[in-house]
Amino acid sequence: MAVLLILLYTLILPYLALIAAIVRGMFLPPNRSPSRATPSVSVIVPAHNEAENLSPLLNSLATQDYPGALEFVVVDDRSHDGTGEIVREMERRDPRFRCVRVQWPNRRLSPKVNAIEVGIRTTRGELIFTTDADCEVPVGWVSGMVSHFEPDVAMVAGCVESSRPHQPHGWMGNFEAVDWFSLMLTMRSMLRFGWPYASTANNQAYRRRAFEAIGGFGSFGRAPSGDEDLLTQRLGRLEGFRVAIADDPATRVLTRSERSLGSLLRQRRRWVSRYHHPMHYHPGFLAGLTLLGLQSVALTLALLAIPFVPALAPWVLSLWAVKLALELFGMNLGLAQLGRHDLTGLPVLLWAALHPPFIATVSVWSLIRPGDWRSSAPGYRRRYLRRRLRELRRKVLAALDLS
Repeated sequence: MAVLLILLYTLILPYLALIAAIVRGMFLPPNRSPSRATPSVSVIVPAHNEAENLSPLLNSLATQDYPGALEFVVVDDRSHDGTGEIVREMERRDPRFRCVRVQWPNRRLSPKVNAIEVGIRTTRGELIFTTDADCEVPVGWVSGMVSHFEPDVAMVAGCVESSRPHQPHGWMGNFEAVDWFSLMLTMRSMLRFGWPYASTANNQAYRRRAFEAIGGFGSFGRAPSGDEDLLTQRLGRLEGFRVAIADDPATRVLTRSERSLGSLLRQRRRWVSRYHHPMHYHPGFLAGLTLLGLQSVALTLALLAIPFVPALAPWVLSLWAVKLALELFGMNLGLAQLGRHDLTGLPVLLWAALHPPFIATVSVWSLIRPGDWRSSAPGYRRRYLRRRLRELRRKVLAALDLS
């Protein structure tokens, strides 16, 4: 029992400090002087078999109120369900839209990153925007994101939500919505502290010249998250530049909510599986993710053990109560700041209570059966290890030749 309690407290106390830092970030003022410039914008949407989801996104893009030069490029990543036909129909109605097709996979890049790079090569906008095919954007999305591009901003990370205010979505919809905002509030606080560790590819924008200055996607483009977290970390290290956050409602992208608890777990398992490939990631970012997973597993096991070891109860429940109190305070505060009062109170309590077993389940499941990324992505870790083995073999043969 003592060993379990020591492990539990060792994991949860640093996690509580991390939550306290996130809450502290909520009180930091945004570093922003709105820009009035209207640079040219290219919006790139990678799509693989998205015929069922694509139309709402295309219709929302068509309503953008941005006064500058604007183009929309949907990259059809070898779809076979009519995705391309839907885009070409929109292309005939609105000349700002174009359909580009990926013919072959790229061994240097993961499939989604490759689709985005294809889109970047076929566009000329000063600012590159990306979103996903199963999303919808508000009418002022492009204008709002552009207004955050002060001269020293290389990238703007936008927020994502899985529901709009006051839409009926049941307990699971509330849980998913609050979980999305927990990620967005964490990202916002980190960026306010000047820690550009994370972003989400379905709502982000970056300067083309900054992207070119880091050499494009480069070696980190092999990773499934090469178009978001890793890209953010690289752009955030550019001298003289920073990554900004856009959290106002006019810039929030609506993503399609998952239809069941099983599909939500599978989605999150796929997300967690990306971080099994630790190459290129910032150590602090990986440490935070590891801490989240380990403390969730430890707390879940401790709670399950209480009926069998009642002496654990006061130690475990008191620690869980402190954790719940801090999470409830932080999430309710953050949601109120973002104007999502409909999710405060009971939905946050539900999320905070279910979050440890949810994260524990996803973390363990991702280790037992890692989720593959979409578009038939080959195993990034296997390719990386094979490349390292080839390099080692060449070095050994070269050493033998010299001897």
